Amino acid sequence: MKQKMKYIDLPWAVVALSDSERFTIDQLVNDEPLEEAVERYVIGYMAFWQIAFIERERLVPCDDGQLRQTARRKIERYIEQHPPVQCLPRFYLVLLNQAIGQMDPDGLSQVFPV
Repeated sequence: MKQKMKYIDLPWAVVALSDSERFTIDQLVNDEPLEEAVERYVIGYMAFWQIAFIERERLVPCDDGQLRQTARRKIERYIEQHPPVQCLPRFYLVLLNQAIGQMDPDGLSQVFPV
């Protein structure tokens, strides 16, 4: 089953969110913008799973549109190669030119399924 994905561009990462009839992205947020809710969740996830302990203020903004497109294609390839067992709500995260974690030569991190 092909997942319907919504991409969120954070200043320092690209996040893809699955959207289904059972789980909609609108259920994630209350009174805050979607980007803020996703960023808060992703930073907490990275700290909890010890991917990286980061402070939002220390993240380097990346405004390279081509790099963002490459990150989206990387996420799409990852999903094709590692389809979820069920169509569960999922986040996929790719960091852009950050000094945290291991980065590939193209300036992107690996894909982190969340």
